[in-house]
Amino acid sequence: MHPFHGAARRRAVLVPVLIALAAVPAAAGNDGFFTTYTHHVEKGEAELMIMSDFTNPSKFKREEGQGDYFSQMIEFEYGLTEQLAVELMLEAFEDVETGEAEFTGYRLEARYRIFKQDVPLNPMVYVEYEDLHPETRFKMEVSGWIDPPYHEDEEEEPVRERILESRLILSQEIGPVVVAFNAIFETDVHGGGTAFGYSIGAMYHPGGWGGHGHSHIAVEAGEDKKSDGCACATEMKGCRCAHCADDEGECPCSHAGSWAIGIEMYGALGDTRKFGWNGDRQEHYLGPVFMYHFTPQVGVHVALGIGLTNASDDLFRLALAIEF
Repeated sequence: MHPFHGAARRRAVLVPVLIALAAVPAAAGNDGFFTTYTHHVEKGEAELMIMSDFTNPSKFKREEGQGDYFSQMIEFEYGLTEQLAVELMLEAFEDVETGEAEFTGYRLEARYRIFKQDVPLNPMVYVEYEDLHPETRFKMEVSGWIDPPYHEDEEEEPVRERILESRLILSQEIGPVVVAFNAIFETDVHGGGTAFGYSIGAMYHPGGWGGHGHSHIAVEAGEDKKSDGCACATEMKGCRCAHCADDEGECPCSHAGSWAIGIEMYGALGDTRKFGWNGDRQEHYLGPVFMYHFTPQVGVHVALGIGLTNASDDLFRLALAIEF
């Protein structure tokens, strides 16, 4: 989320991408996280994730006119190679109290894992272009200031918010646990200023994470991942089932019934005009995350975002996911 704009609310006709769409189930490359990315990429994996938040705004935002609201995001991700994944995201929200509603725009993203093999911290670079309405509310990330500690020049609010976001992603598997840190940089394409943020997460998966980012093991061994000799059972115990089906469509490493639990923290660190941590003027969140697979392809992600500062909201997050 970018620095808050305190302009008058505009009513609009929502093109709802709402809970009705959540009937189409949807896990993304976040491994169960909502804001934090890990280094895991699988070539050929397509994922659809439909997310919906219910948010209770902070007192500061209520004074600016916000009521309780639902916000939605649809993500479609595809692994082009074993190191590169691309993604399209669409956003909307509806204010329950004021009736304000908006289809707010889209994001285009690419993530590149620098090293094909596992290395310490497995660095990855992330680039995203955002074309959004200034009132967008889905918290894909948090950066900048809610209430800047400096005087802002009076400027006309832009019709669209065009942001170039980049991240440095560091991620490491430690047995059944994956931990990750994201340094977030959001640059206004028109204004040129950059807002800073962070995201940290740790996720425990009792089945391990061996399938993510390791699909090259079977390929380099000269094995056909779609054949009866699939290496999933031995080399990719945590694999995404859609990529290890045998000729009859059966998956030897099916993870239906598998689960993961973790914790995620994310927040803002100011901008190029003023860097730092100030709880009265920035958003910071902490909360548990839970993921469960009903079938090898279908899973649910649930999380809480507990506001840690006066400027922070409280939110409940839900996502349904399907892998192809």
